[in-house]
Amino acid sequence: MKAAELRKSILQAAVEGKLVPQDPNDEPASVLLERIKQEKEGLIRDGKIKMEKPLPPISDDEIPFDLPKGWTWCRFGEITSKIHYGYTASAKPHGNAKLLRITDIQENSVAWHSVPFCNIEIHRLPDYTLNNGDILIARTGGTIGKTYLVETLYEDAVFASYLIRAIPIWGNYSINYIKYFLESPLYWTQLRDKTMGTGQPNVNGQSLSSLILSLLSFSLQQ
Repeated sequence: MKAAELRKSILQAAVEGKLVPQDPNDEPASVLLERIKQEKEGLIRDGKIKMEKPLPPISDDEIPFDLPKGWTWCRFGEITSKIHYGYTASAKPHGNAKLLRITDIQENSVAWHSVPFCNIEIHRLPDYTLNNGDILIARTGGTIGKTYLVETLYEDAVFASYLIRAIPIWGNYSINYIKYFLESPLYWTQLRDKTMGTGQPNVNGQSLSSLILSLLSFSLQQ
């Protein structure tokens, strides 16, 4: 088995709950999901995020396999506070913020010193400024679906319009587990289904929000 195939196999086993032994004493993931829901409702009450259209319940037809006891299915939009498109601007050698583009993301890393700048209005910076822990997803073209977990970012940077940012609701799960899900066959199968039949492959925030993923206890995620 080639290395890439082996990695896919391991990631699929992870999201199916077959990679590590289960602990019956772990907190059920349904309790974790309820905490995430309450935290999101708090962000809405505080005016930090907007109320979104309710996501549809997960139907039996959508569920691809059975999960271990204590795990639960959820939608990607349930564990994120915001999913939105990037900023439209031209790359420049100087500016007030770095402009991260799809082409700057190579093999899950970014050489920040080579990322160009842009000029963005000060009042728009809060809407597009990247933070460590954000997840970026390519929304069109040959790299559609490619993801990047923002890390080691120490300067002002925004993300370009061909990227979608998903902001996870922190404090309730391991961000690395979510990134692994976004590299698993479970993710890619759903993504292909949602972009199938389109002339120019393209994924939008609504499609990403509706993706289903397996959620497990925090200790097992780690």
